[in-house]
Amino acid sequence: MHNNEATRIPGAPRPSIAGRWNLTPSHGYNLPMQTQRPAADALAAFVGELGEIPCCVEPAVLAAKSRDYYWMSPVLKAELDGLTAEIVVSPRSQQEAIRVVALCARHRIPLTARGAGTGTFGQAVPLAGGVVLDMTQVNRVVWIEHGCVRAEAGITLDDCDAACRAGGRELRMHPSTRRIATLGGFIAGGHAGIGSVNYGILRDRGNILGIRLVTVEDEPDIVEIRGDDIATVHHAYGVNGVILEVELPLAPLHDWREAVAGFAGFIDAARFGWALATADGIVKKLISPIAWNIARHLDGLHAHLRAGDAAVICMIARESIEPFRALVREFGGTVGFEAAADGSGTPLYEYTWGHTTLRALRRDARTTYLITLFGGDDPLRQVELMHQRYGETAPLHLEFKRIGGRMAIEGIPLFAFEDNAQLERLAREWEEIGVRIANPHTYFLQNGGMHRIDAAQIAFKRRADPYGLMNPGKIAGLDEIAGASGGATALRASGWAC
Repeated sequence: MHNNEATRIPGAPRPSIAGRWNLTPSHGYNLPMQTQRPAADALAAFVGELGEIPCCVEPAVLAAKSRDYYWMSPVLKAELDGLTAEIVVSPRSQQEAIRVVALCARHRIPLTARGAGTGTFGQAVPLAGGVVLDMTQVNRVVWIEHGCVRAEAGITLDDCDAACRAGGRELRMHPSTRRIATLGGFIAGGHAGIGSVNYGILRDRGNILGIRLVTVEDEPDIVEIRGDDIATVHHAYGVNGVILEVELPLAPLHDWREAVAGFAGFIDAARFGWALATADGIVKKLISPIAWNIARHLDGLHAHLRAGDAAVICMIARESIEPFRALVREFGGTVGFEAAADGSGTPLYEYTWGHTTLRALRRDARTTYLITLFGGDDPLRQVELMHQRYGETAPLHLEFKRIGGRMAIEGIPLFAFEDNAQLERLAREWEEIGVRIANPHTYFLQNGGMHRIDAAQIAFKRRADPYGLMNPGKIAGLDEIAGASGGATALRASGWAC
């Protein structure tokens, strides 16, 4: 059995965060923030007290560990290139991580927690320098029982899923970066992924059961967050404490098959995708329609298609393959590829979600994107209108996912970047046909459109990060950093925060 009771370091047990801290809404932020890089004497004292905890100040390591995939945005690349921490610290246990956090607090050194750095919005870039806390060695499975898993933040999702599969269950969802992304990084910066067609987005109630974190104080608290309080930490870019452990519910284990279906037109592919997504009797995990103008540039994918066909990448349970094939035929498609998703070779899900954009960008460095949500009563009509008007200049890649219990379609149109005015114009035009926009060209937490900041979250930050050391600069209007402008803040982002 396990004990999730929150404890204080040092001291006696404490209740959950909701019981200990007053989360009553209040007006204004009024938080102290670390806005300058740490002084040399503070860093020297910090290093002197680390003891045997591994650390590194090599320039190449600092550069690598101070980056994520922000360079997928030309706007963020111009703003964030060259920003690094002064030191990378790599704890090997939760106890060492807690010690590093306490030292940062005592010496008032900015702290940016990091997993594998697979985010795309600059979450892991230390705008104020200081310490990057590399959590990848804090990576144990704590327990697996009663259809749930609890694991440390630094474990890769691949290793976590493998441990669950050995016991006859699997993760409900994971990003396309599953093979390298960490559990803590997914919770702190992720939104949805492969499996969301069944279980919804991470923020949907029940998809995250518990988060154990350490507060950034001279004497840190270890706090267990459960229930609706999880929203204060999930997708918060690591500004509200360092995640140590995560508890997730699991899904039944299936023998998955990968498949690529081809369709003569993109709208045919989208309609098939909707039919498959809403076919409750067919067990699936992934449905990703990709326009031919994108698919033809994706090495390893276009070989499974007839020239001109749109692709739909799917993961289907073995017992549902026959009705899946019948549905493909019903919509006039053909199955060009089918194989066991057995972990050999490059998984097809690495052509979907964020990987689609990544692969296209590597073929053409001018490529950029916006994130759209087709919803309401007729999302397919919105897809059709957008494809008719922009299919040649901004071809679409779609993902089917549930949000709040309803099926929705996320779209990622790809196009050649011109300037910020172009991004604003396209976003405005797409909103006029009812499409909602998330902005992937800003490192500000609340300006992307996938996260709202409310009074409860600000109250939580006051308690968890009283000195404003956690990943400073990522909340617009709260912690401004000298030299970091966040130029994409003016871009519209109607978003779909929930």
